[in-house]
Amino acid sequence: MQIRNTTKMAFQAAMAISIAEVINWYFQMERGYWIILTAMALTTQTWGESIKRSIERVSMTILGGLCGTGLYFLLPANDTLILVLLLTFVFFTVYILPINHLLGVFTLTGFVVFLFALLSDWTLFLLRERILDTVLGALIAIFVGCIFLPVRTNIIDIFIGYLEKMNAALTLTFTSQQQSSPVISNQNLYADFQTIRKQAIAIRYEVLFHRLSRQEFNSLLMHMAFSTQYVAGLTEAYRWLACYLTSEDKVHLETAVKTTQHNLAVLIKHLKRQKHPSMLPVINLTDLLTKAISTDAQRFASLESEALGFYSLMYFFTRLNAQLNESYRLLSHVYD
Repeated sequence: MQIRNTTKMAFQAAMAISIAEVINWYFQMERGYWIILTAMALTTQTWGESIKRSIERVSMTILGGLCGTGLYFLLPANDTLILVLLLTFVFFTVYILPINHLLGVFTLTGFVVFLFALLSDWTLFLLRERILDTVLGALIAIFVGCIFLPVRTNIIDIFIGYLEKMNAALTLTFTSQQQSSPVISNQNLYADFQTIRKQAIAIRYEVLFHRLSRQEFNSLLMHMAFSTQYVAGLTEAYRWLACYLTSEDKVHLETAVKTTQHNLAVLIKHLKRQKHPSMLPVINLTDLLTKAISTDAQRFASLESEALGFYSLMYFFTRLNAQLNESYRLLSHVYD
């Protein structure tokens, strides 16, 4: 029976808290709850997200602690002023944390500084203890997330699914007798790509120890972004231009569609580590477009919207296949 990710995260949090409690008990730490809270908060994510948030939590705890401590020692010792600053940090923590975790941790650390300053006192020793406890809690979270029921993002499946949706959008638009709404198809594509972009930072941390470097992953993401724009442009434009295309135009477009579908299928098989034919070079479509222009140069020079629509579609196909070929070249360099 497959365990759900939420169940895995619950077990991870329990394991992290247990380890933190044992460390706290063994070393008789005065404020071991900082370790426990940090470990619990950072294990309620995927493994990549845990690494990302651990780095953010430690770095912003150090920066926020230093800034808060500096502010505390620079300002006059006044309970009213400390209370005002405390409430200010509370406001910004509650406001920013759901929007930006990085800045939220910074303001949260400032809140901790002035909370202790109001209750008793804040010292450099407490600052050092806060930082060390946060680091220890983050290390526990990363260790548990890596060893115990790890929840990782399957990068390959994400891109395979996205390429398949691109292929489906083109197929529905150019080869189906009953064309689907391009608006709906494009909305789905954009939504899926936005999901990938939101997960991108966490996914990058997932591949820290993988063959795919961060720079290569960023390049692949950029190619996917351009490909999305070209597919969206093709599906939307074809809806309006189909009635103006000649039979010869449709033959050329059919060749472009088949070339694109072939390259998408090759990319998908390559990601699945299956045997596949070679990618069709973009020069095939470039030559086809050049030939179409030279065959009827007067039509191209007329600058009529109906004629230019065909050339625009062909240009989009050439640029789309250029991005697909670049993606394949990148993945071949990484995986071969």
